[in-house]
Amino acid sequence: MIAAVNGWAMGGGMWYSTACDITIASDRAVFAQPEVRMVSNTTYLLAALCGWKVANRHALAGDHIDAAETLRIGLVNEVVPHDELLPRARALGARIAMVPEASVRVNKAVTMLGVLSAGLFNGLLLNGPLSAIVHASVGGPERVKLDAAFREGGLRALLQARDGPFIPEPFGPRSAQGSAPPAGEGGQRG
Repeated sequence: MIAAVNGWAMGGGMWYSTACDITIASDRAVFAQPEVRMVSNTTYLLAALCGWKVANRHALAGDHIDAAETLRIGLVNEVVPHDELLPRARALGARIAMVPEASVRVNKAVTMLGVLSAGLFNGLLLNGPLSAIVHASVGGPERVKLDAAFREGGLRALLQARDGPFIPEPFGPRSAQGSAPPAGEGGQRG
């Protein structure tokens, strides 16, 4: 499965792209797990792909990650110009399709079973119950503040209350480097 990420991959979108066999990102792509700022959890796949230090860096703060940084940390395989994203993903799919099906099937099994036997399976088994625990613990003063912001000003106010204290971010469109959100995107994301 090849993911072609052309814009914002937040929360579940980031998880889905992480779970794909190959991920190609547009140079406009932005990844994040901002839901952790509202009592939520990350996925063990982030640590498996990028290492535990990188996973902790991004999962504990929920910061945005721009395409260049996702390539550097190993979250994506390739970053391409926005207009080349789908042609590049399709070309890679066609290239893989030229390999005998049995070879593709066996080599994917070798890779994935090796990764699973090296500990990924156990990490993913723990991910489910830990996710249930964190979602059952929703509440506390942070959540009261976010709920009040939502009641008073809607989604925009909730996102501002949740994400405002984190700006500027080290990576991504709202970083200290001052880059703007991807073309055609504006306002608060998350």
